[in-house]
Amino acid sequence: MSLERMTASYEFEQWLYQEAKLLDDIDFDAWFNLMHPNLKYQMPVRINKEGIERPDYSTDMFAFDDDIELLKIRVDRLKTNYAWAELPPSRTRRFVSNVCLEEFIPKEKAVVNSYLLIYRSRSTDIHHDLISGERRDEFIYEDGQWKLAKRVFIVDQTTINTRNLAIFV
Repeated sequence: MSLERMTASYEFEQWLYQEAKLLDDIDFDAWFNLMHPNLKYQMPVRINKEGIERPDYSTDMFAFDDDIELLKIRVDRLKTNYAWAELPPSRTRRFVSNVCLEEFIPKEKAVVNSYLLIYRSRSTDIHHDLISGERRDEFIYEDGQWKLAKRVFIVDQTTINTRNLAIFV
């Protein structure tokens, strides 16, 4: 592995860690600024298939399928008193691991895979949510920084045991 690729791998690990911190700290505006204007932000529905048939997720049905405008609406709504699912806000902890730089063209584009585990607790509820899955992120280099242009989150569960998906992955 070249020094340039090793440095890029480290840079994207740090990007993903910082993103997780911004979301856990409920700094949605700073998080939103990491997004590219042509963003696609998707979570396909997981399905059960026989044997080892793949993909084992839908290619045309999504828990969410957002573009930048819809994501902005979601972010802005969370800052109002009308986001009842998040009043008070969830306490989350995102654990990012298995970061792998799949494709890399310096100062142009990159594709990064990672695993994500989200721990989420609500108010005084003794129950908590665990959401795990794999992300495939595509980045575009723009104005001197990497911007997230596409995220596909493949959740591990076919039935998600959470009251809502008012959080970001």
